Amino acid sequence: MQQAASAGTDKEGSASPSLAPYTNLLKFSFFNATTWMIAMGTPLVLLASELGANSFEVGLIYSFVFLLLPVQIIATSTLPKLGYKKQIMLAWIARGASLVIPFLLALQAPDPAPRWMVHALILSAFLFAFFRTFGSCALPPLLYATVKDSVRGRYFSTDQAIAAMAGILTLLLLAVLFRMVSAFTAFAWQYTYALFAVVMTIYYMAKVKDPPKPAQASLKEIALETPKISLQRSPFRQYLIFMISSALMGTAFVPLKAYYLRVEAGIGTDQILVFTAIQYCGAILGTILLRKHIDGLGVKPVFRISLFLGAVVSIYWFLLVSGLVPGIENLLMVAYFLFGISASQWLTAHLKYMPRVCSEKRQALHVSVHAAIVGIVGGIAPIVWGYLVKTPGTPGVDAEVFAIFFVAMLLVQVMLFLYIPRLTSQHRERPPLQTGSGLLRPFRYLGGLINIIPEKRR
Repeated sequence: MQQAASAGTDKEGSASPSLAPYTNLLKFSFFNATTWMIAMGTPLVLLASELGANSFEVGLIYSFVFLLLPVQIIATSTLPKLGYKKQIMLAWIARGASLVIPFLLALQAPDPAPRWMVHALILSAFLFAFFRTFGSCALPPLLYATVKDSVRGRYFSTDQAIAAMAGILTLLLLAVLFRMVSAFTAFAWQYTYALFAVVMTIYYMAKVKDPPKPAQASLKEIALETPKISLQRSPFRQYLIFMISSALMGTAFVPLKAYYLRVEAGIGTDQILVFTAIQYCGAILGTILLRKHIDGLGVKPVFRISLFLGAVVSIYWFLLVSGLVPGIENLLMVAYFLFGISASQWLTAHLKYMPRVCSEKRQALHVSVHAAIVGIVGGIAPIVWGYLVKTPGTPGVDAEVFAIFFVAMLLVQVMLFLYIPRLTSQHRERPPLQTGSGLLRPFRYLGGLINIIPEKRR
């Protein structure tokens, strides 16, 4: 995404530095992407549905990664004591240990599953998301302190490509696995690989050189500044409201669509995993097509394209859930692909627009506060909508209420589309933010943007 930073030559015209010194970081990214995909992605939703979770419980499981984003800011207070590398490794060990719970649940292959198993899975998701925050607050500053400016853009684009490849390969291999063996046997092998991937992430992170520890961040200052920068009238507040409006619906759509297909539509786990892989292919294609043209198109037109495609997807799902058009389920693959393109364009536009509304001296704080607030709203949305669409007594989705969900999502998309011309920004000359594998998981990139360690401390 950072075209200037990823140029092939430096100022003297010589070849740009090699990525060889960062091989261990890229290998870490590969296994980290596969771990996340299994631990908090579509496979988690499918295991929850197999255990008999209702839509509220699925929404709760998916919400933890967003609701705990403020903890990620608080976790920076331990960085001066532990350092970046040690904090990441300890956090990754702890979050990896939480995956033992779903592994043991899958080994028991319950039929039917007792209710305590769903509660145990919810606990596992919470622990994974909680310990993840402690490592995630250290990962962005470690990357910025380790990767040289001259190669940073190329590193992040390579990291994104590797994570995308890892995610798609994981989904496709799991789809084959679920077709060959019984569901719980496949889940057991799935978490066996996830635990192996955890070991590999720790192994490769151990080989990374630890940058100097940062100075102590003032959490009191952050607590005092957050209400001020969030509430005072400014382009930052305007854009914050804009993104909050999007998060009201977007994060709930991701888990509920997979849950609906499995529980109500009766589509197999292997097919849903293939659909998700196609979604990520759409995200990759959207990024490739847009990367070289966003400067010419402008950020606002890209937001419009994303919202238009999102509206098409909302209309499709409304027709699917309401049953108004028989046979429309045959276009699910297209709907997933369009959603991937829409998500990638939204992310690319956001990363380019966000620095324009931030204070130059306090950009790290502004971006972190913005991501945390949007994340909290994004975490509440799946819980609320999961509760509203659940059927009483038995696992399932109320089709009428779920259809209303897509009408509401379409209305939000239309309002945001019409509001885009009113967005105001400053500092158009600033480069876009950099992130790695956010395209794999819509809204997951919010956690990667929380980094309150100032540039001079890295």
